[in-house]
Amino acid sequence: MVNCQVNDHNMPKIIIFTNRDLASLVNLNCLLPSIHHLVSHVFLSDKVGGAQKEVPFQLQALKFFEQNLPNELLFPAWEAAKRDLRGEHWFSFGELAQKYGIPIASCNDVRSPAALEQFRSLRPDLVLSVRYGRIFGAEFLKIPHLGVVNFHSGRLPEYRGVLAVFRALQNGDAEITGTLHFIDDGTIDTGRVLGTVSILAESNDSLLDHILRLYPAASDLLTSNIQRILAGEAIPTHPQDQGMPAYYSFPIEQEWQDFENKGYKIVDPKNYLAWMRRFELK
Repeated sequence: MVNCQVNDHNMPKIIIFTNRDLASLVNLNCLLPSIHHLVSHVFLSDKVGGAQKEVPFQLQALKFFEQNLPNELLFPAWEAAKRDLRGEHWFSFGELAQKYGIPIASCNDVRSPAALEQFRSLRPDLVLSVRYGRIFGAEFLKIPHLGVVNFHSGRLPEYRGVLAVFRALQNGDAEITGTLHFIDDGTIDTGRVLGTVSILAESNDSLLDHILRLYPAASDLLTSNIQRILAGEAIPTHPQDQGMPAYYSFPIEQEWQDFENKGYKIVDPKNYLAWMRRFELK
């Protein structure tokens, strides 16, 4: 956590909580051009979920391409090179902070008294959570007077939990659906639904491709709802069926093997290179 100056409170303010991974960065690159003037801070978790005793190789591979390679090699090199921030390419976390003048800092604890006190001092009107790896407690949820909204990468309530895109592909869904919803309490992926967005499931795309494709597609959904909430509009929502299937945890080894046996790749190197080229200088 870092202490940051508070912007003029006359301007509606959003705090974004997200994860230090490639999909979260794709989302920020799609969102910030439209709403950066409304965002006071961005906080990053370093991972999603707790420690696992045994991590399947497939999950290790996904983490390598989502986090290790970009965070430990590519992004530091780009930031050290002091690249042109005026171009139309995508930017690293550090470059986005510099380009838009928004503090971006690690935050892996949203429940401690010190963290809660800091968030109160920032006086956010609205909190947006996208891929954030920690659960907000009841005290945190009281801080933004317009609420906390979360974008979940699965159709709710069917795919609560982690790696919802994996579950949808595993089940043979024709579309991958992301859900924007309020976080009403300390439960996970259960709040009132604001809207959804879907992309086609493509047999030639990897798991990571589907994850990354969802966030550019969701940009309009997130932007329009954020602006309407800040404007004080009464936005219709609908409750989730609380009797639907339970929360999904990380897939076990056999589930990963079954997924690959259906012909899906975890990462496609050629497609991954195409994604990373969006960060190249134009």
